[in-house]
Amino acid sequence: MRISGGEAKGRKLKVPAGSRPASERVRQAVFSSLGDAVDGAKVLDLYCGSGAYGLEALSRGAAHATFVDDDPHAVDACRTNAEHSGFSARAEVRRAAVERYLKRPSGRFDIVFADPPYAEALSDGLERALAKEGWLVVERRWSQRPPDDPEGVVLQADRRYGDTRILMFRRPGVE
Repeated sequence: MRISGGEAKGRKLKVPAGSRPASERVRQAVFSSLGDAVDGAKVLDLYCGSGAYGLEALSRGAAHATFVDDDPHAVDACRTNAEHSGFSARAEVRRAAVERYLKRPSGRFDIVFADPPYAEALSDGLERALAKEGWLVVERRWSQRPPDDPEGVVLQADRRYGDTRILMFRRPGVE
């Protein structure tokens, strides 16, 4: 697996055992949809696995990315990938359960990527982490029931790429 665009395009990523990273095609479609929102953005990659989404964002101009996963193998892979991609200065990798992290997130984020494990639902704490007018991008298997819309966001797109479903939500700028 490789970073598909930006300054680190083509860099190989270490993938931890048991993870199911987004395909290059899916990531390209997501970043095409996000467009200029990535430039200078503060990004949060939840259930990060290899860190593909957050690293892709850094490669495409995001200012900073925070990666969260409770699997030590994922955390190690993500740290290694950030270093080998040249982004360790703009990346923060945290080993924590997503639900616990979202109770006290390290600020508000312009873009939040979430690829929760099969059985897990989206956390109720997302509203504390997502900035006004921020994007929430959720990856699921197409065969899974789509999650209930998280609190405080509006569904903007529901797209299918093979067996992958991408849901894109936006938090309104005025509450």
